[in-house]
Amino acid sequence: MTDSGAESQVPLPTDGHRWVVPLPSFPTYPRACEVADVPDKELPELPSYVCKRAGTEINVDGHLDEDVWSRVQWSETFGQIGSGRTDGRETHLALLWDDSYLYGAYRVQDFDIRGTMSRHHEHVYIRDDDVELFVEGPKGYYEFGVNAINTIYELKWTWLDQVISAGDSAGLDKLLRLRDSLYYAPRGGEQYGRIGDMGWELPGILRAVQIDGTLNNPESRDVGWTVEFALPWAGLAAVGLPAPSDGLQFRVQGYRALHDRENLAEAALLAAQYPGATPFTGYTWSTMGNGNVHNPERWAWITLSDEIA
Repeated sequence: MTDSGAESQVPLPTDGHRWVVPLPSFPTYPRACEVADVPDKELPELPSYVCKRAGTEINVDGHLDEDVWSRVQWSETFGQIGSGRTDGRETHLALLWDDSYLYGAYRVQDFDIRGTMSRHHEHVYIRDDDVELFVEGPKGYYEFGVNAINTIYELKWTWLDQVISAGDSAGLDKLLRLRDSLYYAPRGGEQYGRIGDMGWELPGILRAVQIDGTLNNPESRDVGWTVEFALPWAGLAAVGLPAPSDGLQFRVQGYRALHDRENLAEAALLAAQYPGATPFTGYTWSTMGNGNVHNPERWAWITLSDEIA
């Protein structure tokens, strides 16, 4: 895609401006947020997951019909993001790897499968149920989400403390020129917060979705949907992850947005900024203690293993 930090020749009704960042692609989405830190209370132990080698070629088609998906370890069902309580639909995640990709699969229980948001980079969780994955590296983390019709959004998050402490003025300048970005103010212990590039795309990402039910028909009782994806290690190097090897450790979080389409009162409140939005509850692999999924110190620990699944 076009570098969103590139100079634009948009004219201005004034003198002295040599370049202008174009207007954002998603003007209804906020550009800055203050996010909650990890609460000071006892929380469940972090999940620890041994990610085994795939050992066989995986066709990323969403069907999960390769034998390896029946042998792999699946996560426990996700619990409510703040409490860990498992009172929602079943949501399970499994991971595999080889020298080229970090593979993942979701099994999502959904009695009313809907998918309406179809534009790449739309934050699909605003109106649709989705599943998401967060992968942390030393420089930041990668976030993507996918709905039941295989529409995805992606962000690459960069810790500003690292950029500024390294004196990387060119890197900071590029972040500040982004057309579509989201700034998270610093949490406790941070000076500068982080910036998410909302237009970044992971090169070579593969993903597919299959549904078991009838899409966008609330009169039918559906079973659910499955997601299969492959994230190239070469692309994840952008957040500082090294080439994969036995024993490599990093953090991952899995997330599911579960919408409450019967809550018309709250939907009316959301409509002013997010037309068509309905309220949702987040469910996560690792309990966060509050509604903020963006605290990587609460994500699951992943260890790559050369053992074949």
